[in-house]
Formats: sequence, C-alpha cells, structure tokens
Amino acid sequence: MSVGVDGEARAPWIGLNDQPVELLELHLSYRCPNHCRFCSEAERMGAFRQYPVSWGMVATVLRRHAERGVTKLHLTGGEPTIHPRLIEALTMGRKLGMATSVSTNGVMLSREPFARLAVPLLDDCMFSLHGPKPAIHERLTGRPGSFEQAVGAMRTVLSVNPEFAIHVNIVVTQHNVDTLGETVKLAGELGASLIVVSNVSPEGNGAKAYGDLAVPLSRLQEVLPTLPPQAPGSIIRFFAVPMCILGDHAMLSNDLYWDPRVTVEWGNEPGKVVYGEVYSWQPARKRVHVAECMGCLQQNVCMGVFEQYRVDHPADLELLRPLKREGK
Repeated sequence: MSVGVDGEARAPWIGLNDQPVELLELHLSYRCPNHCRFCSEAERMGAFRQYPVSWGMVATVLRRHAERGVTKLHLTGGEPTIHPRLIEALTMGRKLGMATSVSTNGVMLSREPFARLAVPLLDDCMFSLHGPKPAIHERLTGRPGSFEQAVGAMRTVLSVNPEFAIHVNIVVTQHNVDTLGETVKLAGELGASLIVVSNVSPEGNGAKAYGDLAVPLSRLQEVLPTLPPQAPGSIIRFFAVPMCILGDHAMLSNDLYWDPRVTVEWGNEPGKVVYGEVYSWQPARKRVHVAECMGCLQQNVCMGVFEQYRVDHPADLELLRPLKREGK
C-alpha cells in the first residue's frame, strides 16, 4: 500500500495476471547526438523533437505515479541526460521513494562535474555499447567520438562511485555480430554487472533497414552461447531472442526478468499531441508466436520471434523447437 501526496493510502496498481505495476519509464528527451542505424525511437524523435518535456510535466507525472504505487523510475529518450532538469527529476524521484535509473550513450556522464551530481541520485545506469572499438561502434551510432564518450562515461561514473551498478546494452546487428564476444568482454572489463544483448527491433530506423540489420537466428544460435564466458563476473541477459534458440542458456532470456511498466511519452490523438501513458504487461515489442511455437511449454513466458523474420529470414523459423512434455 502506497501513500499519496495528500497522506491518504493508495491501493497498489494491479495489472495483467494480478501483477503490480511498479516501474515508470519516462521519456525525458526527444533529442540525441547519436544517429543510430537501428534506433527504435528515430521516427518518434523526428515527430516530437519540437515538443520539449517541461519540468511541470515531469513533476506532475512523478507525483501521480508515486501515488499509484510506482517504486522504480527509469529515464529514457532520446538521450535523457541532456534534459536541463535531469538532476531535479532524479532528486524528486528519490524523494518520492523511487529507485532511479537512466539509459544513456554517456554524453553527459562522461563529464566529471555532471557525473558527481548525477551518480549519487542513481541506483544504476544502462550504457549503450555496440562494438569493442571505435570503428565498429561508430559505424552503428553514426557519430565520431561516441565510442570514447561511452567508455569514458563508464570509467568516470566508477571514479565517482567504485561500487556503482553499471549496466550495458549491446544491440546486435549483422555489422557487429562477428565481434560480439569482444564487446561483451570489454563491457565486463569496464565493470558492467549486467550486460543485455539485444536483438535489433523492427522499429524506427530498425524497421527501415531490417533486412540489412537483423541477424539470422541460425547465427544467433551459434554466437550467443559463447558470450557468458567472455564476462564471467557479469550477469548476461538476451533480449528478444526466442528461448529455444538459446538452448542451454534459455534461463538467460530477458523475457523472464522483465517488469510490467507504464511508459509516459509524447503521442498522437485525434487533432492533438499528448504526453500520455502506454501500459506494457509483457515484453512483446512486435514479437509473435508463430506456428512453430504452438504447444511449447514456454509459450506463456517466451514472447516468440519478431514477426518481421517471416519476411526477411523465413527459413529461420524452422530452427524454432517448442519445448514439450516427454512423450508429446
């Protein structure tokens, strides 16, 4: 039971399958210095760049959701650290009893004065790292210097707090899959406690070039099991990969660790633009259960395969192997 700003108790916010919604994902900025080839938010940033997220909007959203029982705040974008009121947003989230985190390419956290303000207000931070060296990372981010900035930010954060929880997100594409092991190893060496290897999503820029970006399931099946030994001190999670493709590493599927959430972002309604709420009870994100998934015992926890694979890699679907009871 949470307590509202008026001091009255609030019932927990209950969603699908009686799950309480405890995570607020707040899109704080629609600008970003990177130009990632796979960016799922590219179209939304283009559409809503002209609509800044004001401090009044942020404060209202935080108060409203604290009353509803939200206990976790994740700030995202665009690049959230370039919002001029980021520090105030984190401070308010903490005062409202929320654990705080941010997704970033490191643009501001690479600056020590800023990091010294932000790090004490953060519980963890998800850094984007898409290659083990500048040429590979920057081929995907489209910005020279972005590799050194991301790596430098992780080092700067740890210089402020050596115990800080660094998380790393690696989006795997056909342009970096061959060096994925090296990237995971680098993330581990940089101190990442959690490394999420994300299959590129057919959204935004990713949708426009999905055939060029998406890695065939056969290649993922070959490469992904080799990654955990590259960073033995880190937790590895695989996002948007069917559990059967992971084989003996099925329990590393991020589907098993994903939290129901409410996302607050700009969106279109008839005749107007609104800063509204989107509820996500499962980590589907354009994934479906195809015919090969039918009867699988994991179907209630595994979200399946991106539907776009039917178009760009149809032969991959033959690799899906449903888990069934013995004798079935």
